Amino acid sequence: MTVRLAEPADALAIASVRVRSWRTAYRGQIPDEVLDNLSLEERIPMWERASRRGEVWVGLDGDQVVGFICTGPSHEADAVSQLYAIYLLPSAWGTGLALPLAEAGLAGLTDVVLWVLEDNQRARRFYERLGFTADGTTREEIFGDTVVKELRYRRRG
Repeated sequence: MTVRLAEPADALAIASVRVRSWRTAYRGQIPDEVLDNLSLEERIPMWERASRRGEVWVGLDGDQVVGFICTGPSHEADAVSQLYAIYLLPSAWGTGLALPLAEAGLAGLTDVVLWVLEDNQRARRFYERLGFTADGTTREEIFGDTVVKELRYRRRG
C-alpha cells in the first residue's frame, strides 16, 4: 500500500471510494434511500478541483485507489484547518492504510477540526487515536427525513 498526492485523473476513483464507503459505513445511520441514491457523477468535478489544489491524498493498493483524505483551510471561524473526509473502501478497512493516509493529509496542519456522526464509534475511535478530541460543539444534519447529530473534534498543534 502506498500514499501519494491525488491527481485530477483520480476523481472518479475518489468518488467511487466515497460512495461505496458511505453505503457500508453509514447503513443504519443514514436512510437507505439516501445511500442508495448517492451519485458518482455529481462528485467528480469537486474531487478534480480539490486535487488540483493539493488538498487530497490517495491510498493505493497496487495502482488502485482504495482510500483518500481531503483536508484544507477550515470553514469554521474558530479553526485554521479542517479534515473534510477520510474514507477507505470497506475491503481496505483494517489493512493499516488509514494511518499513513491520515499522516500524509494532516502533515503540517495546525488547529484542525472535523465533523463526525455521533453514532460512528469506529471513526471516533480512529480520530481519538490521531489525537483529536470532541470539543463540545454539535450540529444536526438532515439526510432525507432523518436528523443525525454530528460532533466536532479538534486537534491543536
